[in-house]
Amino acid sequence: MSWDGLANNQTVSFNNLQNAVTNGYFVALTGIPVSTEQITKSDASTYVNLDTGYAPYAGKASNQLVVKSNLRPVSYSYTIYYEEACYYDGFYIEGGAASADIACSNALTITLYSPSSSFVAGMKLFYDSACSNFWYGDTGGCGDYYKVIVAGTTYSFSYPDSSSTVSNINTCQTCSCFLLENTDSVDISISFYDCNGSTTTPECNICAASSQIYLCIQDGQHTNYTVSYGTNCSGGATPSYTLTALGTTCNNSGDCI
Repeated sequence: MSWDGLANNQTVSFNNLQNAVTNGYFVALTGIPVSTEQITKSDASTYVNLDTGYAPYAGKASNQLVVKSNLRPVSYSYTIYYEEACYYDGFYIEGGAASADIACSNALTITLYSPSSSFVAGMKLFYDSACSNFWYGDTGGCGDYYKVIVAGTTYSFSYPDSSSTVSNINTCQTCSCFLLENTDSVDISISFYDCNGSTTTPECNICAASSQIYLCIQDGQHTNYTVSYGTNCSGGATPSYTLTALGTTCNNSGDCI
């Protein structure tokens, strides 16, 4: 029987315990035997990382059988930063990160819990410190309309099934403002890595003669650009221009004005 299929007052077998580990409710301390034998208090703390101070567990003798409700994992709290969420039939965050990032505007927070002591791909997140109530994500109605925020330098979150899991190590695409001034008498173009564009294929923007444009350029790509005569970023002779870092972060060029 699965861990979810057990009633709170049912005793727990080794196979049940393994199922709980497989499904993210506990973290194993060592290999769990394949057996339908019912486990004791001593067995439980030997094989999984339990909250041994939890009263229903602590009150048992070491050789007594335990029931499902006696077992609670040691849990760790995580603050998830996000920008947008919605209320469809629950609280859904369409994307989040393990750290705040002004450039991504993810200043809202929710505290979630996991039996895992550090972020690992595939870990499950829970609303409660007892790790009994999964945090549910959604890729349906909400996902079609709300922006996915990927920020920080650690993990983002996705929803391959009904229970939210950590996946996709991904960093926030932080960006900085620049001012391109065309000091030539003809139109010029710049090939550069726009904040909202590809990380492998540059964008092409046009700057008319004797004018200026603001650019929001991906961090790490500030020197990876080409300025050309004409409007198609074709390279060749270099026109007269200046490209100045403004010292501010951005999500798009409009933030730089």
